[in-house]
Amino acid sequence: MSKILERGETGFGILIERDGYITKDMNKNIFLNENFEIKPDEPVIINCVLQKWGVENKNGRIYPKEILTPQIEEYRKLVETNSAISEADHPDSSVVSLHNVSHIIKKMWWGQGSEENVLYGQLEIITSPAYMRDGIVTMVGDKIVEYLKRGIKLGISSRGVGTLKEVHGKNIVQADFELICFDLVGTPSTPGAYLFPNKNELQVGENNKLGDENSEILSEDKKLLVNNLDKFLLS
Repeated sequence: MSKILERGETGFGILIERDGYITKDMNKNIFLNENFEIKPDEPVIINCVLQKWGVENKNGRIYPKEILTPQIEEYRKLVETNSAISEADHPDSSVVSLHNVSHIIKKMWWGQGSEENVLYGQLEIITSPAYMRDGIVTMVGDKIVEYLKRGIKLGISSRGVGTLKEVHGKNIVQADFELICFDLVGTPSTPGAYLFPNKNELQVGENNKLGDENSEILSEDKKLLVNNLDKFLLS
């Protein structure tokens, strides 16, 4: 089994980039009066940013356009066959576990103009009929919706395998890179890489560098809330 490459490491391994995020402005259909609202007879659909090419991320890595875009086109085949499933949190594996699937990618598209390197996406949270009808939590996706309803910030994180090589002081992803999926995570490593951040927490600069250095850090109170909510939902 491949190891997860940490910041500064090179060689072959699992590459995890917590760069995905979403704003309320992108999802006005489910945010009414600042509240997250769902309808029992409709799927929970969320628009988001999934990944970027040509920009050094928080892990100090760069995904060249010629490396990332072919993998996105290959992954699009899974999207088109309704097979682009992903998990909650990152397992130490290059395989998507059906036991922990929380959502599925429904659409992907590239930005335009100054955002041509930004990959946007639309995901559906996989919920159970019992949850949508009666609020009974039986699936991972049910818990994700509960987190969102409570205003807990979540991020979107890509997972793949490949080789990192240092080139002129930068860690560059190589041609053997293979995209696996886009997971939901609770503690993104990239500033601003949260689901549903406040507007003033998301600032896109000239190179699509996100936010403030401190916005990535969840307070101890929020960490405790997430842990306690996990225990409650699993009990």
